[in-house]
Amino acid sequence: MEQQHQTNVARLVPHETFGPDVRALSPYALADDDMDYGDVICLGLEEISRHLKWLDDDYQSGQFDRLEVRLRSIVMLADQLGLRRVGQVASDVVYCLDGPDEVALASTLSRLMRLMTQALDHAVGPMAAF
Repeated sequence: MEQQHQTNVARLVPHETFGPDVRALSPYALADDDMDYGDVICLGLEEISRHLKWLDDDYQSGQFDRLEVRLRSIVMLADQLGLRRVGQVASDVVYCLDGPDEVALASTLSRLMRLMTQALDHAVGPMAAF
């Protein structure tokens, strides 16, 4: 008589926690005297969105030199925008580029893309209602 073994498979759903650095991007968090900084935020977010699109393209095509340059730009942009975790994870991806672990590179890059998407979604969220 054969025994059947039931195997449970856990489904992993990656989700980044919502941090205070993303809340700083909200246009409602700006005081009246910070509106000039609002232009800097908008320009920075536009640049982040362009980099987000190109990250996957560079990775899929194996353009790792270009990917590294893009990641370093993201670190600087994240620092300007106050997105500390985005900058930290972008630095981690640069570190992973030097190593032979392709799984670590893919997973860390995926985390960076989730964080960047979350920041962009939050920044545009209140504006999309109009």
